[in-house]
Amino acid sequence: MQPLSPKDLLIRQSPVEADQWDPASQAEQQSIPVTLERFQTLERTIADNPLHADPYLELAKIYLTQERWHDARRVLDLAHKRFSDNEEVNYLREEAQLARSLQLFTAAEVEYAQEPTQLTEDNLQRCRVELNVLRERVCLSRLERHPEQVELNLPLATAMENLGKRDEAIGALKPAIEQPQLRAEASLQLGYMLERARRVPEALSAFRRAALFRVPPPSPEIKFQALMAAADLAQRSNMIDSARRYVAMLIEISPNNVPLKNRLEELNQMSL
Repeated sequence: MQPLSPKDLLIRQSPVEADQWDPASQAEQQSIPVTLERFQTLERTIADNPLHADPYLELAKIYLTQERWHDARRVLDLAHKRFSDNEEVNYLREEAQLARSLQLFTAAEVEYAQEPTQLTEDNLQRCRVELNVLRERVCLSRLERHPEQVELNLPLATAMENLGKRDEAIGALKPAIEQPQLRAEASLQLGYMLERARRVPEALSAFRRAALFRVPPPSPEIKFQALMAAADLAQRSNMIDSARRYVAMLIEISPNNVPLKNRLEELNQMSL
C-alpha cells in the first residue's frame, strides 16, 4: 500500500515507530513473498485472541500492502476491540478506512465520467460525502490523541467545508494560522474559502497575508499562488488598481513571464 499522503487524503501521517509502519519500506515489503502457511498461522493466531497486538498488525500490514482493504479492516476492527489504546492499531485502522473510502470515491468518479446518469451522479455524491465525513472524523480523532499535530486543522477545514460547515471550517483554520510554519498555507486556504463565500475583501486580505509573511517567508509556490489568486479575484471584482499591483508583484517574482507582462499591459489600459 502506498502511504496515504496528506495532500491526497488530507491526513497527517502518524508518529508510529519506524520499525512498525515505515512508508519507505514499501518496495521492500512488496518484494517479500508471504506464504499461505503464514497467512493461515496469523489468522489462527488472531482467532485465539492473543495477548498483544503484534499478530493483528502483521496480518493487517500484509493486507494493506496488497490493497486488500476489506480484509485489513476486518483484522484491524478485531484488534481495535481488544487494543483500543494502541496508537498503531488506531492509525492503521483509520488508514484502511480512508483508503477504501477513497477507492470507492475514485471508482464513482470514473463511473460517472463514463456514464453520466442520475444513478451514477447520486452514487458519486454519496461517496464524496462519506469520504469527507470520514476525513473529518479521523482528523478530530487524531487531534484528540495528538493535539500537537496542529497541521491536521488544514485537512479538517477542507473536510468541514466540503460538508457545508464553512463557519466551522474557518474556525478550524485559526490554530494553524497562529503557527509560524503553517500560517502561509493556512492563510492561502482561508483565502480560497472566503472567496467561495463571496467575502471578497476578507479573501484578498488572506491572500496578501499568505504571500507577504516575513518570518518565516512563504514558500515560492505559496507566494506565487497567493498573489495569482489575489490578482484574479481583484480583476473579477473590477478592482483594477489592486489587480495591477498584484500582477506587478508577480512579475517581480517571475520577470521573464510574458503572459504576466501582457496581462499588466491590458490592465494598464483599463479604466479604474
